[in-house]
Amino acid sequence: MPNVSNTLRQYSELGISRLEVSNSQLKVSLFGADVDRAISLLSKFNNAVFISGGQDENGIILATADKFCRDASGQALREVFRLDAKQFLKASGVQPEIRLEEIAGVLENEREKLLLVITSLEEFIKEERLVRLLQNIVKKSSVPILGMTTIDGFRQLEKKPKLAGCLQFVLSGKLPPSNKRDKSVLIIGATSLFGNALYGLFSREYTNVRGTGFSKASSSGFDRLDVTSEKEIREYFSEYPDFDIVIYVAGEADADAAEKERERARILNIEAISLIARQAKGCKFVYISSEYVFDGSSGPYGSDSPAHPINYYGFTKLEGEKAALKSFPGALVVRLGALYGYNGPSDKKTSVSKLIAGLDRPEPLEADNLQIKHPLLLEDAAGTLLKLLDYGASGIYQTNGPEGLNKQEMAERIAAVRNELTGHIFSYPITGIEQAGSAAKPLNTQMVNVDTPRPFSEGIRFLLLKQKEFKDKDNHGY
Repeated sequence: MPNVSNTLRQYSELGISRLEVSNSQLKVSLFGADVDRAISLLSKFNNAVFISGGQDENGIILATADKFCRDASGQALREVFRLDAKQFLKASGVQPEIRLEEIAGVLENEREKLLLVITSLEEFIKEERLVRLLQNIVKKSSVPILGMTTIDGFRQLEKKPKLAGCLQFVLSGKLPPSNKRDKSVLIIGATSLFGNALYGLFSREYTNVRGTGFSKASSSGFDRLDVTSEKEIREYFSEYPDFDIVIYVAGEADADAAEKERERARILNIEAISLIARQAKGCKFVYISSEYVFDGSSGPYGSDSPAHPINYYGFTKLEGEKAALKSFPGALVVRLGALYGYNGPSDKKTSVSKLIAGLDRPEPLEADNLQIKHPLLLEDAAGTLLKLLDYGASGIYQTNGPEGLNKQEMAERIAAVRNELTGHIFSYPITGIEQAGSAAKPLNTQMVNVDTPRPFSEGIRFLLLKQKEFKDKDNHGY
C-alpha cells in the first residue's frame, strides 16, 4: 500500500484529508453504470466530475474511488485524498492560488500513488486566478482528479468554458424507480435516427410512449403526423390530449439540404414549434438542437456562450430553440454533437455509417481532415435526455463526444476497432482531403458536456457488435 499521508498532512488545515474507501461493494451495485463510466473517463482523461442530484453523493464517490484505486485482485494501488473546496478557500487566505499551486506541486510528485477527490468543485471559479491554475492542472492530465458538483454548480462551472471544457462530467442517474416512470411521452419524429433510439429507450422506461413520423410512419408502426399542418396537429392532440412530455426530434437535420431548401427547413425547424404550442398545453416540451448554432471559431462553448451560426441550418436550430423556450414554460433544449449509431438497416446515413461502408470497399478511402467533430453515440445521447428529464431540467443543456476528431481520424479508429473485433485489416490508404458541401461548416464546435458519453472507440465497438447481433438474427430468421 503506498503511503503519501505524511507528505500531505501539513495541508490538513486547508481541507485536505485522507479518504477511507474500503467496503464499498454495495455502493458499486447501486451506482454501477455511473461508476463504470467515471472509471473509463478517469482512465482515459485523468478526470471525472459527478453531477449529483442529492442522492448518496458520498456513496458514489467512495464506490468510484475504491474501484479505480485497486487492481483486479483487490490490492490497493493508490491512496485517496479529499480536498474540500469550501474549506480550502476559507482557510487559504488572500492568495489561494499560491497555496493551490503549492499543493499541486506535491500532488504532481505523488501522482502515481494517489487519487484526488475535490468536492464543491464550483467554489474554485470564484477566483479567476484559481480557474486558470485548475485548468492547467487538469490539462496536464497527470494527477487523477475525481470531482463532485451539483446541477447548479455545473451551471456555474459552465460559465468558465475553458475550464469546464477540460472536465468530463457524469450526470449521475437518480436511483431507479420500483416500476416504470408513470408519465406519457410523445416523440415527434420517432422515425428519425435519434428519434428511433429515443423511442426504444423511453418505451422501456415510461408507461406510455407514442411516436410519430411522416413518410415512414406506417411502415415503422408509428402515427403519421405532418408537423407543417396546423389542422393535423390540432386533430392529433384532440385525439391524444394529455401528454406529460413532448419531444420534438422532427425537422431538417441535414445542413446541406437546409441550405438548398431554406423555406422547408424554416417551417420544420422553427414554425412547427409554434403550431404545436397552440395545441400541446401543459406538457414538458423538449427541443433537440445542434452544435451548429456555434461558428466553431472559439470553443469550447458553454450553453450561454454567444451563438453565431454560419449556415442556414444552424440559424433555424437557434431560432427553433428560442421558439421552444418562449412557447413552453420550463422547456428543455438539448444541443447534440454529431450523432452516430445503429437502430437497423433502414437508418439514415451518418458520417460514421458512410465511413464504415467505405472501409468495406476494396479501395483507398478519402475522408475530410479539416472539420473536427465530437461524435456522440445514439444510446448515450438518449440516456442523457432521460436523466435530464428525471432531474426536471429546463433551459439549454449540451452533450457531445469527449474527443475532437476529423473524418480521417474517425476512419482510422473504426478500422482499428474492426480489426480488433474481427481480424479484418483494411489494407488500403486512408487519405485526408478537404470536403465541401452546399453549407459552410464550423471548424470545431466543441461544447461543454453536461454528461460526457463514452469515447469514440468504445462507441464504435458497441455499434459494430450491435450490427453483428442484428445480422446474426436476420441470418437465423429470428
